[in-house]
Amino acid sequence: MLKGCLQELEPIMEEPIAYSLVGDEFHEPLNSLLGKTLELRYTGLKTCIHCGRKVHKLYQNGYCFPCVRSLAMCDLCIIKPELCHFDQGTCRDESYAISQCFVPHYVYLAFSSHVKVGITRKGRQLRRWADQGACAAILLAEVPNRKMAGEMEAHLRTFMSDRTDWRKMLQNEDPVSVDLVEVKQQVADQVPGPFQRYLLWEEQEIFTLKYPRLPNWKVNLSVFNLDKTPLVSGTLQGIKGQYLLLDTGVLNVKKFAGYHIELSESASP
Repeated sequence: MLKGCLQELEPIMEEPIAYSLVGDEFHEPLNSLLGKTLELRYTGLKTCIHCGRKVHKLYQNGYCFPCVRSLAMCDLCIIKPELCHFDQGTCRDESYAISQCFVPHYVYLAFSSHVKVGITRKGRQLRRWADQGACAAILLAEVPNRKMAGEMEAHLRTFMSDRTDWRKMLQNEDPVSVDLVEVKQQVADQVPGPFQRYLLWEEQEIFTLKYPRLPNWKVNLSVFNLDKTPLVSGTLQGIKGQYLLLDTGVLNVKKFAGYHIELSESASP
């Protein structure tokens, strides 16, 4: 039995992706549990994944309210990078900004529930796509910093989505029917002049991601909420993005970061 504070699903880029359930005291490979019956029980304890404070409520996938108000990683500009306020002298943590924001970023197109635009730090793109449950992706541009990536994304989302419909994402299966190279060309034509120099015209590779799942599986879109249903049980059918896909419903692991759980498994009948 695993016990501890839940954190996330961690993907290793293999084919299919190799997932582990990660907590403060465990790092459990999951692919070998496909077809097994899992029982996950929320103990009633919640702690901040940054400072460890015991709380009644968590925010932004696992943080206590004081940390949300003070940490750079919880600031609004992380969600909306175009609102970066570093140059105003009000950054919460300049060392964080230098290591995480003032480094090259990609603007990309990915197919999860549909084609969407997104941004990520250079070198982290595969992890980002896996967390979003994307089946395929292509790089659109490389810019010097996060704020510029956010500005470019903000312009592009005026005519295309930057969000994922999780229901459609979980239901989508390969192959991807959209020609991402063609979509990239169409989107590139909409990029404002100052950003044209950053377009990756020669980068035509389409990255594909395969997710672990049982043959002939059917996703059950019933959603587990650990606050309302502290005991979750079912046969593990697949894993995609940050979701465990059970025959009884789906659990967004990242949403319940900071929840203390116990996990056990037994062979399916």
